[in-house]
Amino acid sequence: MMKTGILITARLGSTRLKQKHMLKVREKPIINYLIERIRREFKEEIAQNKIEVVIATSDEADNLTFERLGIENLKVFYGSIHNIPLRHFQAVDYYGLSHAISVDGDDILCSVTAMRAIYNALLNGEDYVKTEGLPLGMNAMGYSRSFLESSVKSHLNDTLETGWGRIFNTSVLKTIEMGLTKDERLRFTLDYEEDYKFLGCIIELLGDAVYSATDQEIVALVFKDDLWRLNENVCKEYWQNFSKQRDQESNK
Repeated sequence: MMKTGILITARLGSTRLKQKHMLKVREKPIINYLIERIRREFKEEIAQNKIEVVIATSDEADNLTFERLGIENLKVFYGSIHNIPLRHFQAVDYYGLSHAISVDGDDILCSVTAMRAIYNALLNGEDYVKTEGLPLGMNAMGYSRSFLESSVKSHLNDTLETGWGRIFNTSVLKTIEMGLTKDERLRFTLDYEEDYKFLGCIIELLGDAVYSATDQEIVALVFKDDLWRLNENVCKEYWQNFSKQRDQESNK
């Protein structure tokens, strides 16, 4: 039987926002909301052992904290520290997975509809799939085991933490258009204190509805209440840091 891993890439060593995935919203670590949205969307597949939900992290002392989340059926895998695609392949190999859906642990409100679309495409034989047409931090991607293995084999010693998708062969990429918005004012990633306030505010306003809220409902709320203003002042800094780190890695 084919088995797919939903790999949530996360580490707790961030210097800008310490222990960011464990910051509390409504008395729960903020990463719980991402995990629970996934668990509800794929409840049937998880029960049938067709999907494994895994936090893909690295073997550093801080990251042991993920094991305290105490979420049923959640696995924590410790792999490569500075090479994320290699870490993914290590997890795929360890759990005997045929495919992987890649979700950034910073993307607390990543679209489960996008993940579902990726999952279906992989089962239909695609090797490399991405969604687009959603705000930054809501898209997802995925790949087959064979594609991932062939992609990392010549990059085993590389540092690949930022923009690491550059190692993948885009000639086989299938893009799924989600058709919502690419509005550059929207950035659903957890990097700064302002992002924590932004994402926390959305979760607080939605309450328990956050677990089933659609992409359209989330984006509509952000525009309705001008919530995007909560982290707009760090967007430029985010992209500057992203480009700088990606370029440093590429030059190594």
